Amino acid sequence: MVLALISGLLALPALGETARELTPRRVSAQVNQQNLNALTDGRYATAWYAKKGWLEVELKQGETAGGVYVCHSRFAARHAVQVPDGAGGWRDVAVHEEGYLHQFTPLPGVDRFRLEIRDFDGEHMLNIAELHVLSEGERPDWVQEWGALSGKADLMLVAAHPDDEWIWFGGTLPYYATERGKRIQVVYLTCGAAQRANELLDGLWMGGIRNYPVIGPFKDVSAHDRQTIYGAWGGTKTLYPWLVRLIRRYQPDVLLSHDLNGEYGHAAHQIAGYACVNCLERAADPTFDEGSAAEHGVWQVPKLYLHYYPENRIEIGWQMPLSAFAGRTAFDVAGEALRKHKSQHPLSQDMREGGPYDCRVFGLVSFQVGPDTGRNDFFENIDESWE
Repeated sequence: MVLALISGLLALPALGETARELTPRRVSAQVNQQNLNALTDGRYATAWYAKKGWLEVELKQGETAGGVYVCHSRFAARHAVQVPDGAGGWRDVAVHEEGYLHQFTPLPGVDRFRLEIRDFDGEHMLNIAELHVLSEGERPDWVQEWGALSGKADLMLVAAHPDDEWIWFGGTLPYYATERGKRIQVVYLTCGAAQRANELLDGLWMGGIRNYPVIGPFKDVSAHDRQTIYGAWGGTKTLYPWLVRLIRRYQPDVLLSHDLNGEYGHAAHQIAGYACVNCLERAADPTFDEGSAAEHGVWQVPKLYLHYYPENRIEIGWQMPLSAFAGRTAFDVAGEALRKHKSQHPLSQDMREGGPYDCRVFGLVSFQVGPDTGRNDFFENIDESWE
């Protein structure tokens, strides 16, 4: 079970009232008393850490906590959230073992609680970038409560780095996740600094994604040629089984990834596009990576699109208003999500409609259903009920 809740401990939030953020009176730790201010400085680039032990929070007199929202840095070690047991000790209200960097835990109206690490393995640790203590009430919209995608995906987007999901794919995520109600799984091949992983979660949440992304194990290598990156990643013998396993696990109707030329020539973008092309047949072949075939079965992806692919092109205008975002367009929502990548922007590429690398333009590389006929929809011939 991903999140084990201890029954009988959680009070229902006050209906109709949004929880507010509280200021703790005192924060103490079993180890590493230094840098505790990093917990509330509003910066993902700073963090408090402890390889063993616990972090305790006490509220100001008269305040009670209805929840705690923790933004981990680098790793989210298996840990428990505890409240006083009434006999001088502590008891669990939740045990987190899913590894999500952003985790929300309801609390039963207490003035003290703590986080305690479990099953320390010598590598992972309590490593917290930001800690938000919330009053009793309904969870605010900005507090993220992630879940894993159960069953298959409608669309799986494979991006090389955080922020690529917006720059090159425009309004894909907010439009298909909210207006079209599609089950979306976002996959990143690599993620550099710890703050980028936190920023990508902020961006996805802003864009309407609620399924926790897959963040790949591959090193973010600054190189202009594919061979250098392949060398750092263990080559195709490492990358392809990893991606095939994900394709088989999520069984997407539509697979979507980068331009084969890497948009402006980025080698990691090129690798992402070529990996998707080369893994299609492998995902359907029971003799390739027999372990994942036995676990998930094989999967023939019905449709593969690549950004800016020159054949079988479609153009999706992202100016459609979205009811889930009070009529804002998919392009505007994507732009707001892109701005969550504060460590990268405005230094990196812009998201553009028109011109080179137009985020509206995609090409159908492979299909097991009928060819596209001009509807400019990733799900043409798959979702014929939509008009």
